[in-house]
Order: sequence, then C-alpha cells, then structure tokens
Amino acid sequence: MKRRWIIALVVAWAVVVGGLALYSSFRGRPTAREQTTIAEALPTVDGALGRVYAALDPGTSVAALGGYRRTETSCRVTTAREGTRFVRELMVYVKPTTERDVLERVKAALPASYKAEIVHSTTADLLTFDAGNFVGVRGSVTAPGQLTFTADTGCRVQDAAVAEATAGAPDADQALVQAVLDTLGTPASQWRTHRLTCPAGGTLWTVEAVTTGDGAKARAAVSASAVVLDQPKLFAYRSGPAGIALHAEGSSLVISSTAGC
Repeated sequence: MKRRWIIALVVAWAVVVGGLALYSSFRGRPTAREQTTIAEALPTVDGALGRVYAALDPGTSVAALGGYRRTETSCRVTTAREGTRFVRELMVYVKPTTERDVLERVKAALPASYKAEIVHSTTADLLTFDAGNFVGVRGSVTAPGQLTFTADTGCRVQDAAVAEATAGAPDADQALVQAVLDTLGTPASQWRTHRLTCPAGGTLWTVEAVTTGDGAKARAAVSASAVVLDQPKLFAYRSGPAGIALHAEGSSLVISSTAGC
C-alpha cells in the first residue's frame, strides 16, 4: 500500500511539473533567447535604433538607416535545431573629432534599463547596451566622422519571412534625393526605402537612390555651412529636417535622405 502511495505521489508531481512547464511555454516570459523568434526580436531592434537616432543632435549629424540583414546562413539555436541571425545598422556621420561626444550623448539619452557602457581607448571607442528581449547593440567609430550602430537579434528561430514595411515613404524625402539626381544629371538605377517606428511615435525614413558618378556637381551646390562631413567617398549635409548623404558603394553612388522620429 505504501508503495502505491509513493507511485501516486510521483505521478501527481510529474503532472504538476509538466502542467507548469506547458503553462510557462504559452504564458510565461521567455528566459533565454532560444525561446524567442526573429519576428519577436525585430521590434526591439527597431526601438533601440530609433532611440539612438532620437538622441542625435539634428543640427550636427546625418544618419542613414539600413535594412534587416541576415548575417549567417546557419546557426544553432540548440544542438538539434537550426536558427538564423539578423542585424540592422544605423550609420551616423558627424564632424571628425566629435565622435566620442556623440557616443556619450547617445549613452546619456538611453534608458537606465539598457545599462549602456562606453569604452574609450587609443585604438577604439565602443558603446554597448542591452535593449531587452536578448537584443544587443554596439556603437563604434568606424572611420573619422563615421559611426555605426548595430542591433543584433542573436541566433533565433525564424518562423516567418523577414521583410520591411516600406510603403508610404514621404514625398519630401524622395524629392530631396531627386533634386540631387537632377543636379548631377543622372537617373536612378534603383530606389530603396528603409523605415522603423520610433519609440516615442512617428516614423524614421531613409530613402535611397543608386546612380553613377562622383557627385561633384551636387557637392558644389551645397552651402559650406550645411556640410557635416566632406570626404573623397562620403559627403553629408543638412537640408532642413533631413540629413542627405552621398557615398560611394563599389562603382555606384548612393544618395540618401533621412528624417523622422
């Protein structure tokens, strides 16, 4: 009889544990990145980069938002399960020698929950923070006057296709890029649009056109007071609320306009 009671208690305990595990899997908060999907991570990625953009000084910086980019053809969520990993970048252009100040400005504007840290050394300047939902962000100086902020999903299950909702880009942003094309006298071989929803509301947009040439005519038409960065392969300036950038991408010239948040 005693043995039957012990068996019954063990079975009952197993049922309770199993039920709690099942409930947690459906209703509880995930306790590891492997329990989440790429689709669940992307809003956190966008929110983090939106906060970075909102922290910038709009008068002295120009930004350009990139799209979601898969970084690995294969990674392992578990030993038996394959996953994927995506990153998204926000390029920021500022006057050379002000890069460290920009990193400090961004750090100061981030929520305390991000636990942002900056490391300055003779060889690198690096801002890192945890945006929550197991999304990590790095901001670093990649060249004089150039910073790259990268939000990383880490390896997760991908249960749906990753695509940006890019419909409805503001006509004003496209018009600014078209004005540069008109000045250059070259057509666009491709148009690209990137967007994210800002944490405080509104939308951040980057509209890009791919063309040819070196952009010299467009550079000459910009007032010196509006120029943020002037380098052989990169030229960035302010035009009202938008930041305009011309940069060489292989044998092509990419013109972008970014505004919002």
